[in-house]
Amino acid sequence: MTEVEIVLEGRTEHRLPPAKEGRTEKQMERHGKGPADRAHRSAFHNPAMADCRTRSVLLMDYMLDDEWFNKPKIHTIDALCATGSRINRWLTELPPQKAERLLITGADLDEEALEYARQNCPGVELLNEDSRQVLLSSGWQWVDIDPFGSPVPFLDSAMQSSARRAVMEVTATDTAALTGSSASACLRRYGAKVRTDEMAHDSALRLLMATVARTAAQHDRCIIPLMSSWDSHHIRVSVKVHRSIQAANVLEDQLGWRLAMPTSEELQAATEAGLHPQGSEGEQPFCLLPFSYPVRRDDKRVSGPLWAGALFDQDVLSSMTVERAMSLCGEEAETAVRHWVGEAELAAVPSLIITDMLPKFCDVNGPPKILDLITGLKDAGYKAAVARWGAPAIRTDAPWPEVLKITEDCFD
Repeated sequence: MTEVEIVLEGRTEHRLPPAKEGRTEKQMERHGKGPADRAHRSAFHNPAMADCRTRSVLLMDYMLDDEWFNKPKIHTIDALCATGSRINRWLTELPPQKAERLLITGADLDEEALEYARQNCPGVELLNEDSRQVLLSSGWQWVDIDPFGSPVPFLDSAMQSSARRAVMEVTATDTAALTGSSASACLRRYGAKVRTDEMAHDSALRLLMATVARTAAQHDRCIIPLMSSWDSHHIRVSVKVHRSIQAANVLEDQLGWRLAMPTSEELQAATEAGLHPQGSEGEQPFCLLPFSYPVRRDDKRVSGPLWAGALFDQDVLSSMTVERAMSLCGEEAETAVRHWVGEAELAAVPSLIITDMLPKFCDVNGPPKILDLITGLKDAGYKAAVARWGAPAIRTDAPWPEVLKITEDCFD
């Protein structure tokens, strides 16, 4: 290895193989915004995951202050570490007294990538082995799984070997399967079906969370969601994992179905189950129903089974401030946490309202300005926040008729 290019991500300098010659400026620009490809460098590094790695630093910093871990040292694995960018950022950007608590192992089958990882992460155990075998070798308290494609092949080993109390962060880049665009892959890998509609990416998050939860239950464990995100080409969930047979036995209480254009009876059932704060009045685009509700699997309105509970922890979201992100991870960290704090008080609200859909249900010619809608809902006494989402969206506990009325008021 003779040549090195140093890239700054967050506050961390990272050594990589140099970009290959012959790449156009347009290709170079795209590479920083979307999924990486091996035509750009000889060892894998994805700059589009920078915000994801920033949030990983922030979550680890938060959890090391939490009482979840009751041991001084945290056995940590980046199961597909490539050039070690995530490990490097943990060790560089966490406060030293927290970084010193981490006993880190990285694993990858790409020996060239590991050569750079050894430069980036001196003193870290880096193994050129199958991650599934490495996962089985210890009782891990922090597990990061970020594969190319589906994480399903790694989940069983990760759950089987997790400590009594652990944190697990799981990334999936097979979004075509998770969002239902590839229906056969969705059913084959995740045992579910997802409608390709406006809520497909929220359904994808819930499907990945449900998959992690089902794998945990198979090993007498349960999960407690910490946060979840959809960024461009990937889906990611972060959870606490706790060994509890009793909690694993009631997994179905956390699962459910998403229905498009639900009937009044279905809206009533969703409301009574506590899964639909918008209530049962009027024609509505979607609702979540409990797993016990009888649905026909051939009903084209149905997505599921999905995780029907909360996708976030309120305190974790409250900790994701711009000030804290910039303090730990540098001046460009703002985009990684934009809107997260605002959603904190609505962390337990399962519904998501995409504002571009509102004109279909009320007398307006276009979607309202999102800040006007938020202000109107708050002035009416409801909780409301801009949702961190790929399309303009809000979270609120307001009943559906009130959402529509305030939408129309935005145009008066």
